[in-house]
Amino acid sequence: MVRYGMIQMLIHLKLLAPWQHGEELDDGVYRVAATFPMRVFSNRVYKVAGDDIFPFDPNAFVQRLVEETGISHTWDPIPTKIGEDDFVYSRVTVTYKGQEGRKPDLEREAKRGARDLLWDVWSRYRDLSQLSRESKTSFAHTVAILFADFVIDNMDLARELTSVVRGGEGAPLLSILRELERRAQGGKP
Repeated sequence: MVRYGMIQMLIHLKLLAPWQHGEELDDGVYRVAATFPMRVFSNRVYKVAGDDIFPFDPNAFVQRLVEETGISHTWDPIPTKIGEDDFVYSRVTVTYKGQEGRKPDLEREAKRGARDLLWDVWSRYRDLSQLSRESKTSFAHTVAILFADFVIDNMDLARELTSVVRGGEGAPLLSILRELERRAQGGKP
């Protein structure tokens, strides 16, 4: 499934045009995809400068495809890392079309999205390695308490973030994220 996603991403980026004939792809695409190295990839809600964009290098994939098939192709290199002073925030929303009688709870979804983003920011900057991992239960409990404390200490930003995620008014997302990062790194609110 992951390699299928890799091929779909390359199609989306329009990198496979010389090997694509309508809906069909040359066998070389599948041969390269079957053995092409992939990285362990953390699909985070929030990515910052230096984070990988893809679990593989699309430019190296196309170069290897050119070498294996002998089909010439030139393309504009695809960035593979988040740029300096840049960030990516992604979230998935679902529709309730076809689910009769069920209406979306926009407030709940906004809170969930804000919580996921708070977790990504906090867990990125919080060093959990110093905690004892002797018991998975006590480790999970300690992490939950520390994260809950972070959310409580930063309730002002959590509410602002929820409002922005819901589509309401608030500070620009970038300024909220930068302040969350600062606080997660040990800065006081």
